Amino acid sequence: MSGPGAFSRRRFLALGAAASAGTVLTMACQPAPPTPVPPAPPTPVPPAPPTPQVVEKIVTQVVEKAVEVTKVVEKQVVITPTPQPQVKGVLDAWNFPLGDDDQAYIWKPLMMKFRGRYPGIEPKIEVLPWAGRREKMLAAYAAGNPPDVAYVNSDTLSLFGANGVLQDAGPILTPEAWNDMPAEIVKSGITWKGKRILVPSMLYGDSHLANVELLKQLGYAPEKATFTWQEVLDLGAKAKAKEYFATSRSTTDWEGFVQTVWQAGGTVYNEDATKVLLDQPPAEEAMTFVADLFQKGYVPKEGAVGSEQEGSIATVNYFYTNKQVLSGLADGGTVVDTVKQAPNLKFSILEPFKNKQQVSLSNSAGWGFFNKSKNAEATAIWVNFMMEPENLGFYCSVAGSNPSRNAAQPFWIADANARKFATVTRPFWRTNQDANYFWQEGKTTTAPHFQAAVLGKKPVKQALADATKELQKIVDDFWSKVK
Repeated sequence: MSGPGAFSRRRFLALGAAASAGTVLTMACQPAPPTPVPPAPPTPVPPAPPTPQVVEKIVTQVVEKAVEVTKVVEKQVVITPTPQPQVKGVLDAWNFPLGDDDQAYIWKPLMMKFRGRYPGIEPKIEVLPWAGRREKMLAAYAAGNPPDVAYVNSDTLSLFGANGVLQDAGPILTPEAWNDMPAEIVKSGITWKGKRILVPSMLYGDSHLANVELLKQLGYAPEKATFTWQEVLDLGAKAKAKEYFATSRSTTDWEGFVQTVWQAGGTVYNEDATKVLLDQPPAEEAMTFVADLFQKGYVPKEGAVGSEQEGSIATVNYFYTNKQVLSGLADGGTVVDTVKQAPNLKFSILEPFKNKQQVSLSNSAGWGFFNKSKNAEATAIWVNFMMEPENLGFYCSVAGSNPSRNAAQPFWIADANARKFATVTRPFWRTNQDANYFWQEGKTTTAPHFQAAVLGKKPVKQALADATKELQKIVDDFWSKVK
């Protein structure tokens, strides 16, 4: 999840900021969605609750009887305004690029509103490069000069948690906001040893797109909702006969493999992430499925070899060129890119593949509060401001992501198909320890073994045993150093 696209596992740009106008991308052949409207102008902060003073007031009440007057004594609360303390100071917030010019299109309008409401707080917003972001934050913390708050992904939880970088955000964000997010994300997607060390602002998940015309050619209903693993293999045989590919895979796509293990009914790590489970039956079933796709010629061979960096370099996209029936793992950004790159392609949005489970790996990104923060009180105010439904909806509209809060959904302006992608796939989004622990280590350690398996250089069982042994050493070493 690092690099220019590390905003999500695979560059989740549900709409993206427009290159020159700061508006959201518009899908070809679809009505243009409204441009995100900057949040409402600043409103004055209401005064703190006053100290009540009780006095007596004589009220004359006229009763409908012959000139009879009754006097009633009632108590009235007299409001005595009290001065409200103002939080002041500079707030350092580190963020990473989500669009072409985040300062202009995200931070300028939002911080104008923030300063109007909290004139004593001066947010210093920095947009830093993706490369080396984890190392940069760790180094700043070790030097005693971290930012007050920073954009973090859930794949940093074990690294930052073990090093004591982030503080518990549970008491900092309002209960109303916490209760307005998917319960599973709050329970297991943002925690380290039971503490909520990440405030999730955006969620994302994956599935596949289907070329409707190719589906019909191969005898499938164009409205088909999803495929089982066996149906994918059957599709592969039919597609190969027509010189098409069924879909695409990559041995460096850790997210795709983890998700496949989940669909086989397993996990990569045990619940407390102390044991690697790649040598267990679900992982073997998942790897066998992937190897079959490669060895039978149902997916492009180039996905079997090379590094993640090589895989990110532009290659032939067979889905765009009508040579591949189902896209590789797709997100909201894929929907946008498909319409831009292949405007004549008619596609549908599929639910995740089915096997023992029908599930898609979901994760979150948001903000972490740093220990050693210089202005903790201002930081709490800033993050709560950003998580207000209207502000969060605006942020995610321009950044191109699905808001974590349900109440922010009405303020989320997205292309119709990007919104549909989230609607179709979100019910299947899940998260657990596999998404939060040893993500980078798992990806780099296992790739050579996965390549050997899909190319037939090692039996699947042996490749997974070797990967398990190597990855377990990393896990054991990590936990031995955690206090």
